Order: sequence, then C-alpha cells, then structure tokens
Amino acid sequence: MNKVIVIGGGAAGMMAALAAADGGSKVCLYEKNEKLGKKIYITGKGRCNVTNASDIEDVFKNIVSNPKFMYSALYTLTNDATKDMFENDFKVPLKIERGNRVFPVSDKSSDVIAGLTGALKRKGVDVHLNTEVKEIITENEMVKGVKLYDGTIENAHRVIVATGGFS
Repeated sequence: MNKVIVIGGGAAGMMAALAAADGGSKVCLYEKNEKLGKKIYITGKGRCNVTNASDIEDVFKNIVSNPKFMYSALYTLTNDATKDMFENDFKVPLKIERGNRVFPVSDKSSDVIAGLTGALKRKGVDVHLNTEVKEIITENEMVKGVKLYDGTIENAHRVIVATGGFS
C-alpha cells in the first residue's frame, strides 16, 4: 500500500489527506500546532465561508487576473460538489447568504473543523499534532519521507506540503 505524508493540518492539508485516503493510500498527517484547522477558526469572522453558490461562470468573471489558471481546479471540484461534500460526507449543514456566500447553518467554524476531523478519522488518516517536520528526505531526486524535529524518520512514497502562509 502506498504511504502518503501530508505536512500541514489546515484546510488544504486536511482535504489533501482525505483525497489521498480516498485514493487508497495509508495517510499520515503532521501538524505542528496543538489542533487542526487553526486558521479556519478565524475565517468568515469565525463562521467559515465554505464556498460561493454563484454559477461557476460568474465565479470566473470575478477572478481579477488569469482566470484560466483556476479553470481546472474549479471544474474538478465545483462549488456545488464542495457543498455536497460538506453536507453529506462531513455532516455540516450549510446555508446560503447575501452574495451567495455559503456558511455552516450553525455559524460556527468549529463545526467545519469537526466535520473535516471526523472525516479524517472515518477514513483512517493517522493525525499527529504538536509534531513539526524538519525536512523532506530525498534520494536520487525521489521523495523518500520526512525527518521530524525529534529526529524520527518517517518513510513514505509521497509527501504533500500544505503548510500555508502567515495569517
């Protein structure tokens, strides 16, 4: 079985881990913080704007520069598919507000994090909190795994870096 390591437990890291698990890989997610989705807590003024319910062509019209860059991503996981995933797979009921903004019915970003975290657990993703990755290990220009700050070496077939940026 392929082993995938995901570095970063934010929205992108959790989604990457779920996609890798859906693809049949054994997945380990490493997050340096004490909890997953730390920045999700502050998005949408603490309510977490999940997506937008506008027609996809209207979304493209609002991309200021190079909308073609987003074409593949937005048609691979459409806003309708995103809403469906959150409501059905992650068990987070959604509502649409002014400007077609989509929020959890509860108005709590913590429910979005709980939905993502529950999905990680159901799919068998091994989550390591308070665990910082020091370096990616390569051999002959191929990824072989990661080295943690405590010196532990974790081997993997693939490594996904989803560390995001500063708030």
